[in-house]
Amino acid sequence: MAVFTGLATALLGGTFLSGGLGAILLKVAVGIGLSYAAKALAGKPPEAEPFSVNGTLQSGGDVPRSIILGHTTTAGSLVYANSWGNSGKTPNAYFTQVIAISDVPITGVTQLWVNGEPVTISATLDPGGRGYQIDEYRTDGDDNHLWIKFHDGTQTTADPLLTGSVSSATHPWESTRIGHGVAYAIVTSQVDAELFTGFPSFKFEVQGARLYDPSRDSTVGGVGSQRWDTPSTWGGDGDDLPAVQIYNLLRGITYNSSWLYGLQGLSAARLPVADWIAQINKCRANIAGPAGPEPTYYTGGEVQVGAPIADAIEAILTGCQGKLSEAGGVYKIRVGAPGASVFAFSDGDILSTEEQDFTPFFGLADTINGISATYPEPAEAWNTKTAPALYNSTYEAQDGNRRLMADVQMDMVYRASQVQRLMKSALAEARRARRHTLVLGPAAWVLEPGDVIVWNSDRNGYEDKLFRVDGVSDLADLDVMIDITEVDPADYDWDQETDYTPPVFGPVGPVRPQPQPIVDWAAVGDVVLDNNGSPRRPAILLSWDGDQPDVIGVEFEVRLATSLVTVYSGRMDQPEAGSILISQGLLPNTLYGVRGRYIPRTPRPVLWSAWLNVTTPNVLLGSEDVYLGDIVDEINEQLGEHLEWIGESVHWPRDELERLNALSANAGAQSALDKYEILKEVGSVSAKYSREIKVVATATEAAVIRIEELTVKVDTDIANAISSLSASITIVDGKAEANATAITALSASVGNFSASGLFRTTVVATEAGALSTIGLSASATAGGTTNTAALFISAKTGGISEVMIRADRFVISNGTDSEFPFIFSGGVAVMNATRVNTITAGMLRSSDSKMQVDLTNRRILIAD
Repeated sequence: MAVFTGLATALLGGTFLSGGLGAILLKVAVGIGLSYAAKALAGKPPEAEPFSVNGTLQSGGDVPRSIILGHTTTAGSLVYANSWGNSGKTPNAYFTQVIAISDVPITGVTQLWVNGEPVTISATLDPGGRGYQIDEYRTDGDDNHLWIKFHDGTQTTADPLLTGSVSSATHPWESTRIGHGVAYAIVTSQVDAELFTGFPSFKFEVQGARLYDPSRDSTVGGVGSQRWDTPSTWGGDGDDLPAVQIYNLLRGITYNSSWLYGLQGLSAARLPVADWIAQINKCRANIAGPAGPEPTYYTGGEVQVGAPIADAIEAILTGCQGKLSEAGGVYKIRVGAPGASVFAFSDGDILSTEEQDFTPFFGLADTINGISATYPEPAEAWNTKTAPALYNSTYEAQDGNRRLMADVQMDMVYRASQVQRLMKSALAEARRARRHTLVLGPAAWVLEPGDVIVWNSDRNGYEDKLFRVDGVSDLADLDVMIDITEVDPADYDWDQETDYTPPVFGPVGPVRPQPQPIVDWAAVGDVVLDNNGSPRRPAILLSWDGDQPDVIGVEFEVRLATSLVTVYSGRMDQPEAGSILISQGLLPNTLYGVRGRYIPRTPRPVLWSAWLNVTTPNVLLGSEDVYLGDIVDEINEQLGEHLEWIGESVHWPRDELERLNALSANAGAQSALDKYEILKEVGSVSAKYSREIKVVATATEAAVIRIEELTVKVDTDIANAISSLSASITIVDGKAEANATAITALSASVGNFSASGLFRTTVVATEAGALSTIGLSASATAGGTTNTAALFISAKTGGISEVMIRADRFVISNGTDSEFPFIFSGGVAVMNATRVNTITAGMLRSSDSKMQVDLTNRRILIAD
């Protein structure tokens, strides 16, 4: 019942035996070197599972070192964690974890799993040094919330993010913490209640250590440029082949000439290269698979250095139906189907005077007629999966209609197709019970464990029957006792169309609720009525289904339907009302687009509604709207926005220059910078002139800015002049937006007095419309009190043009005569001096509103 057995070796427990032993003792000795699978089949499961996928992040000071062989996944071990940085007003907004993946350099990380689901590592590098962005962890504003950096173990300096932003006095990361030879990942997450309900967990799909492959070394009989003495030449498809992995374990895994794992001091001569190359190529040979030809045997896994070397090798052997033997200090491997025979004999060559032993069939306790296996499945987040069980009705009938199952654990096999091939060949080979122990003459001295021989026997009915040599014992008279087991290459035949059962995969990753849409969203044109029930303002009535659980509000946006410029956004915190009437900033007889979405109490994704177009009613301003408070407030609000806009003129050029500098850091950007500066100083007196020109072009943006600045200082007194010109064009979703800005900003400060003069012009053009704004501002400050006069001129397509003035009084002069037609008196605008030839009005009202002359309706109203 030798299923997945390893030939007895000195390494694996002592199986190549020389010297005089009886047939019974030789047969017992051969049974020593069983693999994990064979132990399970024999009812002796291993005490631990040291090579199963490590899916849980380990932490603590006693985590053993480990190496990665081939392709596998690991959660790694936590080395360091710290929270740091601010995002807006959120302190400690970032959480960074340093996770060790392997204690020898690896080829790379091929896939990242976050909270049990695979994610996309984008090609976009974070300018703040946090690494590559994770596409699935972006919010609606395109803000990223998860980044990863990776070091493959060959790094020579400490990571600057860790030594800089992340390090703190209580949790320092010193510049000496380089991690020589250690492959590790740095994962940074930003607080977001919708994306993270707790600390995220990670698994890293890894291509492991670069190994030496003798079949790729032309100096030892292979084909290629790899050299044992030059580790930089190692690596390739051999890294995934079990024969290559075992070869490297036998010669020892080292880093920088320091031994880490495996045997020590084993010379290449003890691993016959021709024999090993043949078996390596046997692993590499293509066989039919679910997606076409694929290498016959791949293995991969994480090996902790505390695991016995024999156990590690047996776990790999299980993945290739392999057997390892040792004879005279020389190690050989045999994988898969038996090879060609190297020796032939007949009944006449057997020494009948020596003892013989024959096992024609297994006992019931050792009989197997079905097999099941578990393995790590990449399609299910590398969790353990049970392969489709393999039954054989013919075998069951032969065994008294009993189903006798064996369970095999394939920790280092991750391909469903390979698992099923191994199950089929193992079950077929396990039915081959014929085992002989016999003695041949000196001609059999050439035999070694693992050799395949041919026996023709009239007595047993054998015709060119193949046997595998499992044990050899040298007798004193030069005769040779051998233990042999029947084999058949047909056991390894594979028909992809009939033998393969496609596995059924379950979903992976957390079960997230679907984004919640807003229900019954509607928008219609409406009006705002006054106390008399008369229409006074155009409005839009928004409505929705307010009977929704765990919803605390509704937010909405209003935009011009033609230019797509957002004109208003807000929220309603009583969603159960089911509607809201909005009029802020709305114009009469204008086509708008509106959309809305729920605000959930429990953080979860919600969907915006589709944009709904609605035209506002044509409600114009009338006589009752003169000096109404809400109109005044609206004008003051617009004036405040204009003053804020022109107030940005001093620092806007520098902000724009910093943005272009960040843009030029883009991998595909083309940029140029011209900078010139003159500075003269005499004691506390200084004069400075500077000029900067920045030009940037990317695939989606072109921009240029020129800044000139003049500054003079005497002690703390200062005068400053800034001039800036900028222009840019940006392509967003295939649509262009062009901008140009001109700024002149002057300022002077002496003691408690300061003055400033600002001039700014901004023009914007898109495929949907255009806007032009010109601003002029003069300010004087004394002791913290500022007096400002300003003029703003604006025009936009689809709207109205506007001139807005801020001043305490308005002066008109022809050079000789001057008038103050408008002044503010007691907070009220007063027409101070006016001569009118003709007046057209609808209503005349006294200052105390007690007398009104309604010219439209020809009536006079007098109140007591």
